[in-house]
Amino acid sequence: MMPSSAIPTSQDPPGNPLRVLQVAAMLRSGGVERWLTDLCPAGKAENVSMDIAVVHSGDGLFDRRARELGIPVHHCAGSANPLRFLMNLRGILRDFGPFDAVHSHLHAYSGFVVLGAWLSGVPARVVHSHNVVANDSRPLPRRLYIGLARTLIRLFATAGMGPSIASTEDLLGKSWRKDSRWRVMRCGINLEPFETPVPANVNRTAFGIPEDSLVFGSIGRLCAEKNSEFLVDVLASALATNPKTYLVMIGEGPLRTVLEEKARALGISDQLKLAGTRTDIADVLRGVIDVFLFPSPPPPRGNEALPIAVIEAQAAGVPTVIGDGVTTEAIVTARLVRQVSADAGPRAWADAALEQAKLGSAENRRLALAELENSEFNCARNVKLLAQIYRNR
Repeated sequence: MMPSSAIPTSQDPPGNPLRVLQVAAMLRSGGVERWLTDLCPAGKAENVSMDIAVVHSGDGLFDRRARELGIPVHHCAGSANPLRFLMNLRGILRDFGPFDAVHSHLHAYSGFVVLGAWLSGVPARVVHSHNVVANDSRPLPRRLYIGLARTLIRLFATAGMGPSIASTEDLLGKSWRKDSRWRVMRCGINLEPFETPVPANVNRTAFGIPEDSLVFGSIGRLCAEKNSEFLVDVLASALATNPKTYLVMIGEGPLRTVLEEKARALGISDQLKLAGTRTDIADVLRGVIDVFLFPSPPPPRGNEALPIAVIEAQAAGVPTVIGDGVTTEAIVTARLVRQVSADAGPRAWADAALEQAKLGSAENRRLALAELENSEFNCARNVKLLAQIYRNR
């Protein structure tokens, strides 16, 4: 077996871009998908050209965005059968390559991705963890599968990372710090949309909300792991104090009907705005939202690595309340972020949100954006580091 230290460094002629294949589950909606579709065009600044391979094809929000940006997207089916998946992956590497690096975002299944990339002679093979799961909550077959995946990753990956300490440990093991190939790398965001004026048509009126209202906002999949249903209870509690409170939830998911029915039962349907998936997150955060809420619980109920939505809220300078399932590593603008237990109850969350609303100001927004620009969460910094990793430096 060729040790990773023996992998030759890619020597590209001047002007010839380094070619990278990003491997993801899908491009429908979500923080990882948003990050990837920001990362690919940003790679041009470091002379890196990126394609994306997806296990599940479709016509999701970021599928469309990738097409608009001219990012090549390939369908790599067969994840239920590792042998078939390997054949399909190697076919993509052969037909659309050569690639200098493969970067996998499939968590444990990344073990098969780096094996396929090694068999195809790809010099740089990177794994990326975006999940956090309580190890003791995994059934035995899953733990055995994770063990196999870590073995494949240890043998065939040239680099690995997660956006937080917990997510890095989740995939690469508790002793990840002992291997120089593994590291923590934040998933940065493209800050340009936060630096431009908000379009006139992105306002409260467009959401059916009076201008003099107090607006809570959230971004994320409508599911139990995000504690989405709890937000309707928070809205109901806040309305008891401020009858002009509204909640805008951006995202789709299996709980959409549940949320609608709950709001109807509580008599607050008009105050709940389910906005679906959107690409103009920066504009909605700045033009509509007063307080951002992200009540994710810790594992095993939640599985947050480091939510990009929380970073986006801070880039917009929006006062924020996060659950204890969100690592404090996500806090960049400490003056604007407050952490509350996901089990504290809707009244405590409503009170925290109402208190945070007092922090909204143009000056705080200016300072918050400056802090993000100088932080690890700037996508431009991701590109510089990844370019070095892809070149095995």
